[in-house]
Amino acid sequence: MRITRFQHFILLLCVVLSGLAYAQEASKPKPVKVATPQQGKIEQKTAYTGNLEADAMVEIYANAPGKLVVLKVNEGDQVNKDDILAQTDARELRLALKQAEAGLKAAEAQLLTVKATAQIKIEAQAEAAQAALDAAKAQLGQAQALAETQVTSQFEQAKAGVRIAEANLKKALKGARNQEVQQAKAAVSAAKATLENAQANFQRVQALHEQEAISDQNFDNAKAQLDGAKAQHASSVEQLSLVEEGARKEDITATQAQLQQAQASLTLARVTMETEDWKTQIALAESQVKQAEANLLSARELVKIRAWEHDIAAAEAQVNQASEQVNLAKKRLADATITAPINGIVVNRSVDLGDYAAAAGSPGSSPILTIIKMDVVKAVFTVSEDDLSNVADGTTVRISAGQQHISGKINFISPIVKPEDRTVTVKAEVPNPTYRLKPGMFVEVNIDLPTPEDSLLLPREAVLDIQDKIGHVFVATDGSARQQTVKVGLAWGEHISILEGLTDATPVIVSGHRQLVDGTEIVVIK
Repeated sequence: MRITRFQHFILLLCVVLSGLAYAQEASKPKPVKVATPQQGKIEQKTAYTGNLEADAMVEIYANAPGKLVVLKVNEGDQVNKDDILAQTDARELRLALKQAEAGLKAAEAQLLTVKATAQIKIEAQAEAAQAALDAAKAQLGQAQALAETQVTSQFEQAKAGVRIAEANLKKALKGARNQEVQQAKAAVSAAKATLENAQANFQRVQALHEQEAISDQNFDNAKAQLDGAKAQHASSVEQLSLVEEGARKEDITATQAQLQQAQASLTLARVTMETEDWKTQIALAESQVKQAEANLLSARELVKIRAWEHDIAAAEAQVNQASEQVNLAKKRLADATITAPINGIVVNRSVDLGDYAAAAGSPGSSPILTIIKMDVVKAVFTVSEDDLSNVADGTTVRISAGQQHISGKINFISPIVKPEDRTVTVKAEVPNPTYRLKPGMFVEVNIDLPTPEDSLLLPREAVLDIQDKIGHVFVATDGSARQQTVKVGLAWGEHISILEGLTDATPVIVSGHRQLVDGTEIVVIK
């Protein structure tokens, strides 16, 4: 549609008149309301939602495996700490306890015996070692005194035996003469004297041997000497008989055999004397003395260090070990009785009387009872990391669960911030003596924040463009609005605190200020 010149003129005229009206309106003072900051406090409150949990939940296992012979509780029963809940069959455990107690009594009796005899026994060992040393020394002296004499005597006896045998054979071959008869008689007398000497020596050696003062070898040597003297005497008697009766062929043969035997005995005696065999006997006796001395030294050392105390300590250790076995058997027997570890309510029973209960920790074991403690419950809620300053250990909170309202105290603040929602788990302990609060209930947790000191308060809407606690207000000054920067603090409800920038006499524009700029003319209205 085409606009005519007239229409264009009319339009232009309207624009001019409108501009004149706007300019006239803008030049008018703006009506505003003012107020001065007031001294006061801002009360802050915050609320969180959460759930109730039991203060403690205990799953109870059998301590000792076995058939349940006692089961005293059902689900829902209230129990107190140390109440008997159940028992497993304990017959074998009672028998084990009796055996352990018998072992303890035996160990205690042994300890009494050791205390009474240990010192006496060790001191007696020392005395016996001293006696053994004395005997060894006596045996050594006997060996030193007799050994060489016996060997020499045996050699001389062997030589005499050869001479006699030679003479007897000579007589048998030549026939006896009166002189020979006299010689044979003399030989009998000499052999008799030798026999008597050997008998006397044997009796002395035998007496020493019975007292264990000399060795078996010395005794055997003395006996052999006696046997040789007896044989020599018998031979000389027989030879005298031959000389007197005259020799027969068989007598000559026997005499020759006697000569050979005497010669062999002489050879053996000569070898024994030349090899000084008696020194071996003396050396043996000396070694026995040294051994006896070592034994005595060892026995005296045991007395010196009071070795019986070690025996007593060992016996006492046996008593202690037996006592520990008794204590262990008592514990195992006590474990057959299952008691309540806390005050609470039975919320689950998974067994019946007569069932087999496996011990805790064994394969396939499961709890036979579950008890929860409800005289105290825990309100569990989460707090954002920005609000952590609102909570502290011991802070009082108000818990609302349905129509129930009760106070509690914070007793746990998690040290970990959950990365998924930047919150922290907080727990508050809440008394529940009547058990009306139930684990799992939804609750609201209210926390009264600390109330600051009195400060200057303004209506919250009076402060504009707040960033990092800094905003601005308009102040009424000589009919115009002047922009003023302020520092703000806490805000709650309709009020905000002013920390810096104003006094309690400053007229602050609280209404009509959103269309103002610095320097705008104003008119204050009531």
